[in-house]
Amino acid sequence: MGLRSRHPTRVLLLTKRHRQLRLEWARKHRDWTMDERKRVAWSHESRFLIHHVDGRVRVRRLPGEQLLPSCTAGHTQAGGGIMFWGRSQGRLWDPQLW
Repeated sequence: MGLRSRHPTRVLLLTKRHRQLRLEWARKHRDWTMDERKRVAWSHESRFLIHHVDGRVRVRRLPGEQLLPSCTAGHTQAGGGIMFWGRSQGRLWDPQLW
């Protein structure tokens, strides 16, 4: 049948109202000039993993194979990732790392 075990795709938990408000905001501001955009501080944050440690890795194995290299996943003590946060306004760019 071609069915395989997979993790679900991760998506933002937005209600119908959230989606409606976002669409209204985008339509209202789609024709902004560059001067109008420069007056807004835009921000974004991202997490970058140095090692894959978010618990989403799975393997298929037979009994007794749990210690085979192909069936193990190493881990780090402190998480193995960094957070990046950035803000921009006009020509200003202010990146921060945590």
